[in-house]
Amino acid sequence: MRLLSKVAWFLLFCAVLLLPRGGKGGEVTLEAFADMLKATHPAFSRERLVPVILATEQEAMQGVSDWNLSGSLGFSREEPTLATMGPERTDALSFRVGVTKRLWSTGGELSVINSLTRSVSGMGPSLLFSYPKRFYEHSLEVQYTHPLLRNRSGRQTRLAYFLKRFDVDAARIEAEERLEEFLADAMLRYLDWVYLEEQHRRVRERLDLSSRELERMQRKFDAYLVDSTDVLRASDAVSSWKQNLGLVSSNLEAIKRELGVLVQDPGLVFREPGFDLYRIPSLPPIDDARKALADVRVFKVLQLRQGQLGVSGAGLRNASKPDLSIVGAVAVKDGGEAFAGAFNAGKTDAALGLQLQVPLENTVAKSDRGKHRLEQLRLGYEIEEIRLSFESSLASLHEQLWQLRSVLRLNREQIASAKLRTSEEVALYETGRGDLTFVIMSRDNEEAARLTYAENAVRYQKLWIRYLELLDRL
Repeated sequence: MRLLSKVAWFLLFCAVLLLPRGGKGGEVTLEAFADMLKATHPAFSRERLVPVILATEQEAMQGVSDWNLSGSLGFSREEPTLATMGPERTDALSFRVGVTKRLWSTGGELSVINSLTRSVSGMGPSLLFSYPKRFYEHSLEVQYTHPLLRNRSGRQTRLAYFLKRFDVDAARIEAEERLEEFLADAMLRYLDWVYLEEQHRRVRERLDLSSRELERMQRKFDAYLVDSTDVLRASDAVSSWKQNLGLVSSNLEAIKRELGVLVQDPGLVFREPGFDLYRIPSLPPIDDARKALADVRVFKVLQLRQGQLGVSGAGLRNASKPDLSIVGAVAVKDGGEAFAGAFNAGKTDAALGLQLQVPLENTVAKSDRGKHRLEQLRLGYEIEEIRLSFESSLASLHEQLWQLRSVLRLNREQIASAKLRTSEEVALYETGRGDLTFVIMSRDNEEAARLTYAENAVRYQKLWIRYLELLDRL
């Protein structure tokens, strides 16, 4: 068992060594990183379920038109206070079963009721007429109620279903918005990885240069060409850059492990980002961006809310109407002393009428309509507020991006100037007319200019991600 464990660890170690550590095969582009995140992170599966759950709730609302079965079984005994002509006592056993359905398209209600009653009467002596001791009665009734004003054409019956449709569509769009926000935050962390890789490369190059300079100073010192002070200065420079490299390396490893967990890929720690930090995307005119704001998801959700309020307002107006319905019923029935005789259906009843119910004060309807008008007014203000917020954010991002383009151009000029100054300081030092301190300072200034350029470049890329997120273009 111990041998197998050692073999397993050896194979795992070999697999790790064979993982790509750089070059084209080991690079992770921003697009590949986003695809990995979409494929593995549970947030995407979770958010996609939100509209599905609401759609399921909407389907359940069609249950209002399901058939409903009802039934009852009862026993009663009646003894009249004064029994001169009828029975002295009647025992009745009744069974009643029926189905009811509310029609989805009309809002009407259809009922079918089947009832059977068995009654046993106790009679005293009578010389005028005879009365059956046992009697069976059966009836089958069909009744339909059709609304004429309130809930006409089933508007109230289908209202909750139609309103839920807006919630489903809004939830789908809001889920996309949340996922884009999550993706944008992850992309910003990816850009942090890109910057730390660039910083790590710069610091490592500067450390290599300082180490070579220290070796050169040591050889010159051994040849009695420079003082020990120059060696100490070169040694201090190496120590300083070693400390910087250790700090940058710890930050780099930390973010690689963080992103590896995020995309559920442990091998990410052995790979490098495939992203050109200094390729600056072109910035479209501000007027084109403002036009694109009208189609962002937030305003689509607000448009859905406006439509939902319109449908609910129509429902409130319909609900405030009088409840006027036409009612029709047809029944076939029969009865007899024999059980089978009750099912002959020899007699027919029919009825037709109107039902009217009018709330005199209608307080609830008035309050609901007033609340609805206020909600429409509030939604209008909310749309205007969000529009101003988006326009201000767009203007701010556009201006920052525009100004950063100029700053990046100045950074490139500064790097060229610092590089030239370093060459001059090295030349002066080599001819004995300069000091090593100025050489180290000029190289540090050159490296600082390159790092500043990288910082401003990653700042531009991050602002560009936020710019695309604002316009729903990620």
